[in-house]
Amino acid sequence: MAAAGAHAAIDVTVQPPAVAHVEFDRRWPPREMPVSADFGAVCSNLFEIEANIASSVEVLSPTTVRIYPATFAIITRLKVTIYLPKRWPLKLRAHEEGHRAIGEHYYGHAEVAAREAASSLLGRSFEASGADRAAAERAASELVLAALKNGYIQRTHARSAAANARYDTITDHGRRAMLETEAIAAAVAGDP
Repeated sequence: MAAAGAHAAIDVTVQPPAVAHVEFDRRWPPREMPVSADFGAVCSNLFEIEANIASSVEVLSPTTVRIYPATFAIITRLKVTIYLPKRWPLKLRAHEEGHRAIGEHYYGHAEVAAREAASSLLGRSFEASGADRAAAERAASELVLAALKNGYIQRTHARSAAANARYDTITDHGRRAMLETEAIAAAVAGDP
């Protein structure tokens, strides 16, 4: 019965992945583009989570509180941006699309990852101080949100990043002659 109660206390909305393609002149890469080992091409998989968290509050002093998270309303997002130099081989494009596919594979577990991260926080205590009670409550709430984000990122982004590193090793950053689908399958199969 406790599991059903925990499930009811956690609402998760998984938004569809947002994918953007940015083509650029190799002489002027976009400032926001991450550094790349893939010949100037890169795929950025950005996992995001936000939440409204309701907590019960125990006042320890006028400037210190202890809160206990009781409910979570969570939204997850995956923002994918593929940066490719103009007039570059289709093989490079296919390689970067493989990185996108790996990110989306792990994002496919976003709801479970968010629920697990939130479930681990239900009823735990988070204590913080501030200039007054309101500031202390904000500080304690920030601790809960940071713990939620960390738990979610470890279950999604960290696993995706490790699989993407394996994918680059398997494909030699897209230089090895092999099907991307085979490399993706091998990279995901090696999940820690």
